[in-house]
Amino acid sequence: MNKSFRILLALLLLGCSLTAAATDLLELYDQALATNPSLLGKEYMVEQAKAQKDQAMSKLLPQVSAIGNLMWSDMSQVVPATSVSRQTIDQTSYQGSRGFIQARQTLFDLPSYLRLQGSGSAIQQAELELQATHNAVAADLVERYFLVLEAIDEMATIEGEKALTEGDIKRIRRMQELQLVPVTDLLEVEAYYQTLLTHEIEIDNAKLVGLEKLRELAGVPVNRIAPLAQDVLPEVPGKADDWVVESTQKNPTLIALQYAIDAADKIIASARAEHLPQLALILSETYADNGGFDNRQLPRYNVGNVGLQLNLPIYSGGGIEATVRDAIARFQIAREKKAEKSREVDRQTRTTWLDAKAGRARIESTRREVEAREKARDAQQRSYELGVASIVAVLESKKNLLKARFEHARARYVYIRSLTALRLWAGSLSRESLETINAWLAKGD
Repeated sequence: MNKSFRILLALLLLGCSLTAAATDLLELYDQALATNPSLLGKEYMVEQAKAQKDQAMSKLLPQVSAIGNLMWSDMSQVVPATSVSRQTIDQTSYQGSRGFIQARQTLFDLPSYLRLQGSGSAIQQAELELQATHNAVAADLVERYFLVLEAIDEMATIEGEKALTEGDIKRIRRMQELQLVPVTDLLEVEAYYQTLLTHEIEIDNAKLVGLEKLRELAGVPVNRIAPLAQDVLPEVPGKADDWVVESTQKNPTLIALQYAIDAADKIIASARAEHLPQLALILSETYADNGGFDNRQLPRYNVGNVGLQLNLPIYSGGGIEATVRDAIARFQIAREKKAEKSREVDRQTRTTWLDAKAGRARIESTRREVEAREKARDAQQRSYELGVASIVAVLESKKNLLKARFEHARARYVYIRSLTALRLWAGSLSRESLETINAWLAKGD
């Protein structure tokens, strides 16, 4: 996506956001791609790496320079005494000019050539880091999006429970007025209702904070998002070992670190090559008019030169050796970073796969728990109506059911986030992945 198209897309998306809030995952993803500072910063890092390659290339290409001087001179010269005249001073004012043009072509410069090779690896590293940032933004978007949906689902559950509890309060208040139940029952139900109000405040705040986090990522206000409409979510594909192999081969951060190692290796070779001679072809042309030695008055002349320039480093105060040691240290640092990241990717891939497998099973388990809790609540309600159970037992069963419903809704969103994280670590999180998840959402109006 070129810069002008990106700017145009950002302006169009910003204009649309003023009239209608984004409603699905892909809209927010496109907005994030157009405006997210971390992504734009990584793109400039790619441009920076390409510019550094051009700088390295320039050392091996012809270099042409020209110098021109225009001078006004005032010369005083002693004229020695002769047998017929005394010593005098001759004063002359005149104008002079001098021009010099030189062309230089490197014939042998191994340090610059090796730096050029290393800059190619640096470009590959920057491009892969950009891809890793793309994936991270996509995963972060999924995380934030479904945290908001989780809060919205919890709010709907709380509102439903509030409506039922308001009816219970009215019914128990009438029964208490008829002295069919003790006043403590009414107080317990009212306290439970207040607990629901407290939960409602917390959940509403969580939803608003989540929307603000989406706004931060996408760069535009987000007021409404599409809910999850998919009832049955797919199983976790493949085995843990398969995902680990894929992550080893495709994780962009790991591959970028390998390119960083390659670039550092070339820098070591370049630093060592500074001990070698450098050879260049030199062509020059000099023009002078009263611009000779000390700007003396001389007849106009031109001098052309063709030659070879040999630069043989002999001693630089230990600077070359220090540069080599610095390059070796950078190489070793890059290797250790890759080894550290490789272990992290292996662990994260395996644990995320385990979390996803457990999360998929947890969806069904929490669904069954909700069904069981509903039966337990109904049984406690009937027992209360028959006078064999206390209102405290009824409210406790309602609390357990509310918690089970929260957990069931959360299990679905956690599972989707785990699938996304698994693809993130494996390096296979792409726009197509988001399109698949987006298809699980309800279509906008």
